[in-house]
Formats: sequence, C-alpha cells, structure tokens
Amino acid sequence: MRPISALLALAAATLAVPAWADPTPAQLEAARQAEARGAEMYAYDQAAWHSTDALQADLKKRGQSIEQVSEQGMSGYVVEPAEGGLLLVTYYGQKDGRTWAMARYWMLGSQVRKGGFLKPEDDSALSPLALKLVEIRRKAIETAIGNKAFRCTRGNLNTLVLPPRADGSFPAYVMSSAVEESVFPAGGHHLYVFDAGGKLISSRTFSKGCINVDSRAVPKEAAGYGLSHLLDPQPTEIHAFVSYNVPIKLFVIIEGSKDLWEIDRGKMTFKQVMKDLPN
Repeated sequence: MRPISALLALAAATLAVPAWADPTPAQLEAARQAEARGAEMYAYDQAAWHSTDALQADLKKRGQSIEQVSEQGMSGYVVEPAEGGLLLVTYYGQKDGRTWAMARYWMLGSQVRKGGFLKPEDDSALSPLALKLVEIRRKAIETAIGNKAFRCTRGNLNTLVLPPRADGSFPAYVMSSAVEESVFPAGGHHLYVFDAGGKLISSRTFSKGCINVDSRAVPKEAAGYGLSHLLDPQPTEIHAFVSYNVPIKLFVIIEGSKDLWEIDRGKMTFKQVMKDLPN
C-alpha cells in the first residue's frame, strides 16, 4: 500500500464519473467476502478492546496492576462466540503446564453485558474451543516472530484469532497496533491459517510496506483517504477492517488495473477506473 496524495484532494463529485469497466464476478465475490471477514474482525477486535478496558477498571478496584496479574500467570486472551449473539472474552493464565481462566467478559459490541474476575468457587476451566484458540494464538505469534513479520507502528503486535471456518481451519491475524489517536495502520498486517490440528497451512502479508491512515491530514473538502494496493485485484478484509477504525472513507486504487473502490464502514463499492493516474 502507498498513499495517493492526489486522491486526498478529490471532491465527492469527481467520484461520480461512470465506471469504464465493471469488475468481474470473481472480484465482486471476493469483495463481498472481504466485507464479511472485515466486519467479523472488527467485532472480535472491539470485544477484546473494550473488555480490556473493563479488566483495567476491575484491576483498579482490586488494587492490582497488569504487572501483578502477569506475575500470577495471566498470559493473554481469546474471544469466542457465546449464546445470544454475545462474544466471550477469556483472560487466561498459564503456569506449570496448566491453562486456566482468570477473568471472563461477555460482550455485545463495545458493551460489557456481564463478567469480571473469577471467584475461587467459579469454574476456571476453558472450553475446548478456547483452549484451541490459545494454541493457535501462540503459534501465530511464534510464526510471525520467526518470519520477522514487519510492523508499522511502535506498539506490540495485535493478535486476532477467529473461530474455525467450515473446513475446520483457524484464521489468525497478527497486526500492527494503533498507538496514536486518529492514526490507524493500513500496513504491517499478516494472516496465518492453521488446520484443525494446529498445522500452518497458509500465510500472507497484505502489503509490501507501511502507510498509516492519518485522518487529521485529510482536507475537509476531500472525499476521503486514498491508498494504492498491489497484491490483490480488489480490496481485502484489511481495508474493510481499517475503514471501521477511521472516521473517513477509504479509496483504494488497484495497481495495474487502476480500479477505484470506495470503502465506507466496511462496505465496498466499485467506483471507476482511474486511467489518468500516474504510476
């Protein structure tokens, strides 16, 4: 990905020019799948983010710090689907070959419906799915480190492991994290797919370099923020995910074809072919 400064100055009326060529059915289907995956990624990421805020608040009430519970074994979190459309975020501990739940939060969007630190009488066992997610999370991080996966911010890599697909595979994203308000990384995101047994079966990186979407730099009259994309014939789930995290539209130009796509809160719309843009 790279920024397209010219696109920042485009007014919305400019983008109303009719398309010169329609995308193929395969491109449209890939875009629809990217929309769905991006929305799922955002939901799981929001559950993790806002449950972490709740965890921090509960720690404060207990007079504890993250460092203290880390010394007690807290190692990370996983997110799994729960009843009633909720997502269950489990913060788990690991020590002496044992894995156990330390806190649980049931999330609906950004809202905590119930949960907190477990009491001594509570069942601290993780579900079979949660245990598998813990394993996949660990393997994804190890793979990213082993591959020297690049990041585009100074923050720690963010992990996002989704529940198994229809074929039993687990998608695990290792991503650059946002560290500055109003700035969100569009590069430095990686996908590792593991089979049901935990074996890595595919991987990819979504960009060759870094670009951080700075919404503060977009002129008020601009239609949105422009990016070019090299690695796919249409936008990906990463573009959808990024669009949920910025307050402006994204415009993605596919290198080679010059196809221009608009992405607004995860929704992808083909606009036109930008034949007059320089390479």
